[in-house]
Amino acid sequence: MDRNETFEIERIGKNGKPLQKSEKFQTANLARILYSFVMVLVFYSFDLPWIVGIGTGHLLFSTVWYLLIEYDILVESELWWSGYVPASFDLIWLTVLAYGTGHITSFFILGYLGSIALSSMSKDRNYGAFNAILATFLFCTMGFLVYYEVLPLINIMMTPVKPTLLSIIISSLLLGGSAFIVNQIVSKLFFTLSDLNEKLLEIAMTDPLTGLPNRRAFMTNLDVELARKNRSAGEYPISFILFDLDHFKNVNDQFGHDAGDQVLQEFSKIVKQSLRKQDFPARWGGEEFMVVLPDTDLEGALVVAEKIRKSVTLTSLELNNIKIRCTVSSGVAVLKDKDSQVETIIKKADECLYEAKKRGRNQVFAENFLDH
Repeated sequence: MDRNETFEIERIGKNGKPLQKSEKFQTANLARILYSFVMVLVFYSFDLPWIVGIGTGHLLFSTVWYLLIEYDILVESELWWSGYVPASFDLIWLTVLAYGTGHITSFFILGYLGSIALSSMSKDRNYGAFNAILATFLFCTMGFLVYYEVLPLINIMMTPVKPTLLSIIISSLLLGGSAFIVNQIVSKLFFTLSDLNEKLLEIAMTDPLTGLPNRRAFMTNLDVELARKNRSAGEYPISFILFDLDHFKNVNDQFGHDAGDQVLQEFSKIVKQSLRKQDFPARWGGEEFMVVLPDTDLEGALVVAEKIRKSVTLTSLELNNIKIRCTVSSGVAVLKDKDSQVETIIKKADECLYEAKKRGRNQVFAENFLDH
């Protein structure tokens, strides 16, 4: 196994699955469905079947789009076109709404700007220019169709008034410009809040000293691996390695807590560099660290534990012209059966760590060593 891949913390979403950013926008997609449904009812009451037909198409699209995201069939953040598609459908439908309600009534503008705001939240991408160009083109085209009497005058809000060419051009440019401005404002505000929430979550799940996940994050990631193991048709062993820095109290007593903190940080760097992307470590408490290796048997876990042990032994920390060297002991246990309890395996790893300490420290001890 190649164990030199980049380490990365996996974020967790609902149902114990990796968090997809698109999940955050399902409320906006539900709002799109509700808005379309209400407007279809409005035009149905005015007996305008072709507008109802277009609105029903938009309603079906919005519903399908919501379901594709909800069931992880489509992940918006992985598809470059995922924001443009709903934005385009919204603009086409809202162009028809403009035709039915009057070209620039206050009712239409509110609905239009609201939908553009929803589209701007569909993905981490700036759709302002796209929305502006498409909106201007669509509204201008609709205006010309009405002006040249290809479509009849309709206005469910007030008495229909035939637009002039100048009013068509100016109103289309104004609406296209508003699409760009609203998109800029809403997307920046939304993603500023979203980034803030992500940073707060990261702080809550990260040990501030070492930068490793804390125990809370560890248990959340572990739930994901257990779910993956339960879904696996074949063997899917999960190895646990519990590390403890030897005589760490002596480091704090002789060199001070600042030196101890640096030792912990240096050890954390060694752990990160020794793991694959799918592996995840955590600061277990004090000078103890836990590492979980998904789909890794005992032999593979021993390779990792020994690699980290040797790296720690060869590493020295220089502080005030004094070189500080540390060693680490570790206990290894493997979760093999789907019915096994995680608490039992972690306890085994802890017992193995105790045995490694008992036998002289600076060594790796596994649950099967006692059998030999």
